[in-house]
Amino acid sequence: MTCPPLAHWVEHRIWRKAHLLIAVSESLRSQLQRAGVQPELIQVLPNAVNTGLFHKDLEGSMVRERFDLVGRFVIGFVGTFKRWHGVDLLLAAFQDLHRIDPSTHLLLVGDGPLRPQFEEEVRNAGLTPAVTFAGGVAHEDVPQHLAAMDVAIAPYPALDNFYYSPLKLFEYMAAGRPVVASRVGQVAEVVVDGVTGLLFEPGDRADLVGCIVRLQRDRALCNELGRNASAACSARTWTHHAARVIERVEPLVNRNRVWPRRAIGLSSPYAEN
Repeated sequence: MTCPPLAHWVEHRIWRKAHLLIAVSESLRSQLQRAGVQPELIQVLPNAVNTGLFHKDLEGSMVRERFDLVGRFVIGFVGTFKRWHGVDLLLAAFQDLHRIDPSTHLLLVGDGPLRPQFEEEVRNAGLTPAVTFAGGVAHEDVPQHLAAMDVAIAPYPALDNFYYSPLKLFEYMAAGRPVVASRVGQVAEVVVDGVTGLLFEPGDRADLVGCIVRLQRDRALCNELGRNASAACSARTWTHHAARVIERVEPLVNRNRVWPRRAIGLSSPYAEN
């Protein structure tokens, strides 16, 4: 719709008429409640991951060889280059990391409107040999790129209404990558600091650098976080989540053979990687 007030009215009317709404985060649940939806009609079910595709036994040697990453400590990111993904902070932090240890390498998998700007920043910083822009890849090829990374970063900025359920976070973890992520929204609920990853304060460049350096210097911790992250995702599969949805929907179907309403799954428009 091109009329925001009308779209807002229609959206809220649909929400209030539904028998069940599935929100991907607690923040989105709160938004629904503020719109007048009864709490008992809302179920929070975060995004999930295909553990048949993303798992800890992945092989990344081909990607490392293709991009000349053998013997380097690879810091990775997968996603679109948009402002709310925080790649600008990651690039700034990498300048510090590369000064500390020139063997570090940044692998950026994805594309987006800010890519030309980021490529220019890398050139201006003299870091072109140390940063690889892999471009967009097919989803089925993402796992082998993750396997080539020593750590995977989710550097989301502090946003007023962070209601995303980031797919990249679950894919990083399922692939057994130690995650360094900003302490924001659902991210801080999924990543257990010091157990399945490390959290840093959003926007804090020094904090991000410190987390990555800690993992680079403590490979035992790096490996432990990766194993724990993969294990934590064992129940976060799409099949498991679908079963939970069916559990909630079946009683409604049986109770309402003629069903004028619908169960509505709500996801963020930014649930992309």
